[in-house]
Amino acid sequence: SAMLQGIRFTKLNRYEEKFIDRVMSMRMKEMKLLRKELFYLSLTIFATVVSPVVASGFTFMTFALMEEGNVLTPSTTFTSLFLFAALRFPINYAGKFMGKAAQGFQACHRFSLFFDRDSLGV
Repeated sequence: SAMLQGIRFTKLNRYEEKFIDRVMSMRMKEMKLLRKELFYLSLTIFATVVSPVVASGFTFMTFALMEEGNVLTPSTTFTSLFLFAALRFPINYAGKFMGKAAQGFQACHRFSLFFDRDSLGV
């Protein structure tokens, strides 16, 4: 079959080392890109987890420091916490959606590079 002929051609012409070097260099590039992608994914996940807590903290701090009469009572605090808890779900999924959208755009870019290549004479 064609695959066995390709293996035989590679073995007889001693292209194994060149082929292994080429595959390993491509694998190293792939690993570098994967590390970069996972770094950005971890930043996105960190931001989605921390952002509701930071937002509620800044809101309470701003409320208390705006005027002298603004005092955080239990009713104000728990009402605000309930509203932040209700908004936490959409905020978290907005971050995940942005990460998935970025992966989708990257996949479309890879497909366009693949489809824009010259054909092999087919």
